[in-house]
Amino acid sequence: MKVILINPAFFDGNEFRNRYEDYVDWIKGGNLYVAPFEPPLGLAYLVSYAKTLGHDVTLLDMQVLMMDSEALARRLAEERPDVVGVTAMTPTLPAALRVAEVTRKALPHAHVVLGGVHPTLDPWSVLSNPNVDFAIRGEGETALGQLLDTLSGKGGELAVVQGLCYRTDTGLHISEKAPPLKDLEQLPPADYDSFPVERYIEHNGLLRGIRGISMIVSRGCPYSCSFCAVQQTMSRRWRVKSASKVVDDIVALRDRHGIEGVWFKDSIFNMKPSWTREFCELMIERKVGVEWQANTRINLLKEDELALMRRAGLSQIDLGIESGSPRSLLRLNKQITVDQIREKVKLAKKHVRVFGFFMIGIPGEDEEDVRQTFEFAKSLELDRWSWSIYSPLPGSRLYDELIAEGRVEPVRLDHSNVHFTQAYAGISNIDPARLKEWYREINDYFTRRKAA
Repeated sequence: MKVILINPAFFDGNEFRNRYEDYVDWIKGGNLYVAPFEPPLGLAYLVSYAKTLGHDVTLLDMQVLMMDSEALARRLAEERPDVVGVTAMTPTLPAALRVAEVTRKALPHAHVVLGGVHPTLDPWSVLSNPNVDFAIRGEGETALGQLLDTLSGKGGELAVVQGLCYRTDTGLHISEKAPPLKDLEQLPPADYDSFPVERYIEHNGLLRGIRGISMIVSRGCPYSCSFCAVQQTMSRRWRVKSASKVVDDIVALRDRHGIEGVWFKDSIFNMKPSWTREFCELMIERKVGVEWQANTRINLLKEDELALMRRAGLSQIDLGIESGSPRSLLRLNKQITVDQIREKVKLAKKHVRVFGFFMIGIPGEDEEDVRQTFEFAKSLELDRWSWSIYSPLPGSRLYDELIAEGRVEPVRLDHSNVHFTQAYAGISNIDPARLKEWYREINDYFTRRKAA
């Protein structure tokens, strides 16, 4: 079948272009949220997988092309795919539904499929939109492959497709989430040639100070941070590709695209010490010559491992610090303390640059909590920072708590404001306008500090 997989943008073309230009200094300081711009690696994995099944698959990256609805309609009319798949996070749901509407008008007989985080968590509201035919819950490779086989007459009934949800004559057919892949080795490498990789390499140079590109090599997280919904889509069980294949993939990207660095976007990179050690030893043994950056938790930092990772090319470690307020750390269920953060940051700085993720406007916070976080972040003397405003994410424990407290009404959730630079009313004890003032003041401060 002919398939187009679409990556909708957080913002329409002109709005994104304006935000990018207005906030380029914040981006250089490390802010990931004012103009979200990351390669669509989840879709790139789907492209590779569907191609192995013999389908004609194209990835249309509206984000990097800054494509508006009119340009999308023209492209769809030219390509005339049988199936259009759209990825949707909660913040991008309005954009994804606009893509579905444009597709329905341009190609009335094409099958429209939504997948990703939000359809996994809320297939009911997604399927209430008449422009959406199917929603896929959970990891998408097997489910999409089964759906394409069924639609092309090679498979069985729709009801047996893992994770597939759709309308019937009597209501909605809602499946359980597709089971997570037990072995990531069965996946072919993500198809980086399916999107304009060089544009993302350029952006990575601004954001992270290196000519590099992102990679995702693992899935799942056993931790239970209350603001995060990753377990709902990727499960609690951490799975990772073999160290040798990851190194092979890095070498292939280096040789094909001339990259000098890699940012591992995995929730936690060094979850399993034996895997981390094998990966580092292979990077050293094969003299890969590519530096890398990775995310981890405060409690997983160990000096001997940091030293080995540095020898293997680690140049920056990214830490989910989130807050300097003890009560906010408890509300987020980070299972770390301010003293532990200070100790581990000092340890990490002995070996590599340190990047910190922070958020303000956490449920129940007042201005003193924000002030504590701001002052704490200053005192850590980090190399880069990324700041966000808390947004209620369906599927997270904190979201459920906010519903129980009457602070969020699911049926009235304004998805256009569920974005990590917007202040969603009623969540914290700070007026949204004042919270936005705090957000600008903090980002401006660290931008000046970075430039100094």
